[in-house]
Amino acid sequence: MRADPQFWPSVALVIAATAWSLFWLPLRAFEEAGLSAGWATVAQFVVPAALLAPVALWRRRRGKATGLARVFSGFCLGAAFALYADSLLLTEVARTLILFYVTPAWGTILEIVFMGRRLTVARALAVVLGLAGLYVILGGDGGLPLPRNAGDWMALLSGIIWAVGSLRLRQAGETVSDFENVFGFFFYGAIVALGLTLLPLEALGTMPDTAQMLRFLPWVLLVAVGFLIPVMFGLLWGGRQLDPGRVGILLQMEVVFGILSAAALTSEPFGWIEGIGAVLVLSAALVEVLGNRRAVPA
Repeated sequence: MRADPQFWPSVALVIAATAWSLFWLPLRAFEEAGLSAGWATVAQFVVPAALLAPVALWRRRRGKATGLARVFSGFCLGAAFALYADSLLLTEVARTLILFYVTPAWGTILEIVFMGRRLTVARALAVVLGLAGLYVILGGDGGLPLPRNAGDWMALLSGIIWAVGSLRLRQAGETVSDFENVFGFFFYGAIVALGLTLLPLEALGTMPDTAQMLRFLPWVLLVAVGFLIPVMFGLLWGGRQLDPGRVGILLQMEVVFGILSAAALTSEPFGWIEGIGAVLVLSAALVEVLGNRRAVPA
């Protein structure tokens, strides 16, 4: 019996999405151990970029692309994740996940405006559901539907910027290696993460001294080698092997596991407002994916 060629890529994508849903755990652990929020995020980009730099130099000497030429998409995707990572430390995990995953609504709007995609019923419904989830999360307590703190703003902006970066990747229409995407992501993300530490936000903390850097370095290396780099490669490799519909559905595992892990492992509030918002945002993504899948001819 012939094996399903999409089985292992699907497994890789589920593992990667589940792992990303738990990314808040090492970030919070570093912060609780004394590494300030902003610099905990910086470490998650600088160390993987430094570890991959020798491979990038080797590729450059052989005339291969390193990913650094993809400045706009690299900055967008890196900035989106740097904002996302900081938001995990500045607001509730569930709010970060829900606000970020309004991304399908932003992506649909951008593709209709800039790529001429037809506004189908499924896409219109996806946008309405996504924006409704956003409204519930931001204004479900009866106030104005605006972010309530810096973490909320970062989570919201991260989803919008991620949608812009993803759109740019599609418009480029180039075949880019997984290494280029991963190295560019960490390299430009490190620049943005360092820039965010300059914001006048006390919650981001101050730069650690040399003793703190040396104390945390082994643990950051462990997270980079055992978590960040393999998860990013798994995410990109799996995503390249599958149709966009299946990718969209499998990536929703991040929201589900992230919210469940936060509810189980933290004392952060999760009530009916967060529950309704999560259902609306997940429904938006599923409607967009399933609606487009039905629209594709067999």
